[in-house]
This record gives sequence, C-alpha cells and structure tokens, in this order.
Amino acid sequence: MRANFGAIGSRALRWAAIAAAAILLVGAVWMWKIAWRSPPHYVPRADIRVRAPIMSAAEYERVSASHARPFVYEATVGRGAVLVFGASHTKDPADPQIAEFRRRFSSFAPTAVLVEGRPGSPIAGIADPVRQFGEAGLAIALSRAASVSYWSWEPSRDGETGAMLFSFPKDRVALFYILRPYVSNLRHGKPADPNAALEAIRAKRVAWPGLEGSFASVAEIDSLWKRDFEGLPDWRDTSDEFGWPGYLSEIASRSRDLRTENMARSALDLCSKGERVLLVCGSSHAGRAKAAIVGEE
Repeated sequence: MRANFGAIGSRALRWAAIAAAAILLVGAVWMWKIAWRSPPHYVPRADIRVRAPIMSAAEYERVSASHARPFVYEATVGRGAVLVFGASHTKDPADPQIAEFRRRFSSFAPTAVLVEGRPGSPIAGIADPVRQFGEAGLAIALSRAASVSYWSWEPSRDGETGAMLFSFPKDRVALFYILRPYVSNLRHGKPADPNAALEAIRAKRVAWPGLEGSFASVAEIDSLWKRDFEGLPDWRDTSDEFGWPGYLSEIASRSRDLRTENMARSALDLCSKGERVLLVCGSSHAGRAKAAIVGEE
C-alpha cells in the first residue's frame, strides 16, 4: 500500500513538473509575441564605403518637392539587393503608405530589414505597431512574423554624440538631443503635458556620456530657449517637420549627415553578404542616400 502511495505521489510530481514546464513554455511564447526589445544597432564593417557622397541638405532642398512620397527605389547591389522605402512618417494605420509597405515587403521578400530608430517596448505586440512606432513598427512586426532578422540602421548613441560634441558646444548638443524626440513626435500630436513629456526625456539624456549634468530641469531649458530663440515659437510648439531654429538647425543637419551615411553603409554591408535588404527610413534620408547606395545614375 505504501509503495502504491509512493508511486502515485511520484507520478503526480512528474505531471506537476510537466504542467509547470508547459505553462512556462506558453508564457515564454506569449512574452515573445508581446514584448519587443529595441533592435540592436547594425555595425557596418570599417572598410565599407558609400558608392557616392551623401547628397547635401542644400541640394536635397532643391529637389525634395519633385520626388514621390513615399520615395521608394530598388536595385541589385553586389551579391545582394536593396529596397529603400522612404516614408513620410506616419502613425496612421489607414495611411496608403502602410498598405504599399505591406505589398512591397511581400513582393521583395527581404532576408534582412533595417529600420529607423529603435522601436520596442515590453507590450509592443499587444497594440497596433503603426500607431505605436509608425512604419518602422510595421517593418518589425512583419519581420518577426516572417522570421527575418532586423536591426536599427542608426549609429550608436555614443558614436553619434561623441562626434557632435567634437563639433559643437556641450549645452547646444544636450539641448538638441533632449528636444529631438519631442519635436520629432509633435507632428503626430502635442502631448497633454509637454513639460512632463520633456522631463522624462531630459532625466535620461543628461546621463549620457558627455552630456552629464547639462540641464538640471525643464526650467533651465526654458531659460536658455528664451535667451537664444527670442521671438520664435516656444519649444513646446516646435516640430522638426518644418526644420530646427537657429543653431539647432546646423546641429540637426550634421546629425542627419552622420545618420544617413551610417544607414547607407549598413545597407551596403548587408548587400555585400548577399542579403536582400529592406531599408525603412524617412523620405529625406532615402533621397539623400540614393546615389550613395545604388551609385550615380
């Protein structure tokens, strides 16, 4: 009798262990579906060079009105191929660009995807990826569904800020990086509490290497803004959709140059490995990088 109880107890423990393992497995799969880690930065090889210089901001201004949006082009590059989808940034799932992007992803069948920014969150898979992260969110959602590897084409944070600090004063660089997420998202709507939105960004970015202790509060940013941008709209009403004011314009232009070149080099590196690369970016990046990626026409 005791032996039977012992056997029953052992079987119960085994089934309990199996059930616990199954629950953990289901939980892990569920978490994988809903949690997106921000994509890693793609680091191109040091010897990868662009095929032509990045178009200057001034030259792009002269031609920007003449190209389609989204600005899309496709080419065979070395052993691989690239499709560049230069979007007008949107978080509207009904935007016609979103349907076009889905079609392009399906027909091109990428083996590698590069996205702008580093979209991700612990619950990203629950909500609409376009509403959360725009066209880059959709690119990641489709990549995950198709088991395609994806990266951010952005340069590393320390690499970019280090280059900017070499060229510009610390307080101006800090102001640019603190404001950049806010002014970039303003085109999608103004937050209910701009001060709180900026404070959340400020608190993190003043801890970046080289920017430590640059602004102790949003009030300090207000003070500098009033001093350096007198007569211009408040930062709370400034969107990069219409350019940056004053000296921030030069800093933004330099940042775009660095980012666009890194984007092009990342695509070329993957193409050199025989990958079919789908690259998602804003239309200005796509326009300025076309010759750099596919060569002069």
